[in-house]
Amino acid sequence: MGKLHDVIVVGAGPGGLQVALSLKELSDEYNQKLDLLMIESGKQAGAFYTKYPVHGQLISNNKLYTGKPPKSRFSERFDWNSLLTKEKKIMMRNYSREFFPRREALVEMLNDLVAEYELPVMYNTMWKATRKTEQGYFEVETDNGKLYSKFLVIATGMTPNPPPIPGLEHTTPYHEMKKKEHYRDKRVLIIGKGNSGMECVQEILNEANLIMVASRHSTRMAYKTHYVGDVRAVNSLLVDNYQLKHQAALLDCEVLNIEKVDEGFNVTVHYKHAEDEKEVLFFNEIIAATGFRSNIDHLVKDLNLKIINKKYPSISGVFESTEVSNLFFAGTQTHGLDYRKTSSGFIHGFRYNSKVLAYKIADRLEFPIKNLMISNEEVVGHILGELTEASDPYLQPGFIVYVMKYEAGMWNIFGYQTIIEFENAPLQEDEVLLAASLEYGDIHKFADPLNIPRVPGQPEESVHIHPVVRVRKGENAIEKLDLEEHLENQFMDLPTYHQPLSEFLKAILGTKINI
Repeated sequence: MGKLHDVIVVGAGPGGLQVALSLKELSDEYNQKLDLLMIESGKQAGAFYTKYPVHGQLISNNKLYTGKPPKSRFSERFDWNSLLTKEKKIMMRNYSREFFPRREALVEMLNDLVAEYELPVMYNTMWKATRKTEQGYFEVETDNGKLYSKFLVIATGMTPNPPPIPGLEHTTPYHEMKKKEHYRDKRVLIIGKGNSGMECVQEILNEANLIMVASRHSTRMAYKTHYVGDVRAVNSLLVDNYQLKHQAALLDCEVLNIEKVDEGFNVTVHYKHAEDEKEVLFFNEIIAATGFRSNIDHLVKDLNLKIINKKYPSISGVFESTEVSNLFFAGTQTHGLDYRKTSSGFIHGFRYNSKVLAYKIADRLEFPIKNLMISNEEVVGHILGELTEASDPYLQPGFIVYVMKYEAGMWNIFGYQTIIEFENAPLQEDEVLLAASLEYGDIHKFADPLNIPRVPGQPEESVHIHPVVRVRKGENAIEKLDLEEHLENQFMDLPTYHQPLSEFLKAILGTKINI
């Protein structure tokens, strides 16, 4: 066996880089040796973003002014592109002043992070196979030889996911879309109503004579669902054009067949809302923007892994494979845990997952990580301050939670975990575990998300983001406290929050909590 590394990270995109950055900072902080290696198939970090999004504009916010210092935790809530470092020397604001940056700015930023923090990356190295050795280590086969590690982190991102539609091979894949002038005065079908498909629409809206966009489900708008993977307003011009009858249509249908004919294609569709009607439509051009799935095909075969939601690896609440110990996943591949609920499919969400993962690996490497301890007198203000300032629970609502354990009259702060880890942590009968989070209520029960009534004085009726505190006491059921939403998410120095939280904890602990 060759040299044994502590950790190998496969993939130098933002998910893998965040794990490496956080691990390196932990090793420096606690003066621990760390043999870390990253491998990357491309010639630079962030290779995915040299191709995607195809038309170059990201839809991740780069808000420059928040009323607080750019490097503050509060401002981090509105910077959806930067990776997390203690010093914050490298941030997206230094590469782009646009609210939605170009992808080139992200690639430049990621590669500067690699250089600044001296991350060890083997570029132009193709990952080919993986197996477990008799000693329980990982053997990672590459076209540059075999590598060995105690822990393996897979952060290979996503790959296109073409559906089994007869004739799909005649279409133009999203990543091969032609220059917009090619579509001039043509009838165009785009298969896929996600942001990729709608981004294609934006590009050719003033070129094509007619555009139809097809998928099985109706268009889901992010402002209605609170899910950033749904169509963002910046990509939604076709919706207006469709409703205003401007040579555009959104088809809720199954595409049954694509047949090549003279000057174009006959497409057979089966409508979802037209009493089982089928129809053949003619188009000059077809673009397939049919989404992505995890880029781990050979790993699934090598280690017999499970796939969930037809696209993500099956993982635990600490981002570890449910089949293979010490095999972890980072980046968008962690989205299987919160699919279509929060933001693990996107940089501003999965960067927090990667930070949590780094702490889990550091713990298994036996880094002497020390937790902060606070008193009963401090705990209420501490929780409310965290929920007012921190970005982790704000950008991963209801998924990444702030955890602390009550021990001998003090609170041992474990920091951020997934709610899954909190709910499944083993507890003795007299132990108390607390998780504080920010969460939305059920927005889906309202027809118009811009016309939701607020119910002052009834925090359990809060629909917009608001504090939620859960407590587990031994094997008892989880007790939950909702605190009222606030227009600017400011939860400090108000009796509306201090008093009910204090009373909640006092009732659980049977002791006095000073407000």
